[in-house]
Amino acid sequence: MNAYLKLDHIDKHFDRGGVSAEVLKDINLTISEGEFVSIIGHSGCGKSTLLNLIAGLAPVSAGAVLLENREVNEPGPERAVVFQNHSLLPG
Repeated sequence: MNAYLKLDHIDKHFDRGGVSAEVLKDINLTISEGEFVSIIGHSGCGKSTLLNLIAGLAPVSAGAVLLENREVNEPGPERAVVFQNHSLLPG
């Protein structure tokens, strides 16, 4: 069965004031169509960051997010995010 969603060696870091903070390192995950997956963890462990990468709301630092074998680089109509707080996005 082909992967519906594939996270291929995902790294994410944030640069603030000349300091780089590594948030995610070498994340690999393959999800088949129709499969349900839960992402759980403590506050601040990178769950929301990972979902933002999958949604295309933030760029990966390394690796690739693939949805139906197409790289995710920006938000698209085939993906949706329900935010915990009120949010307005550009556009």
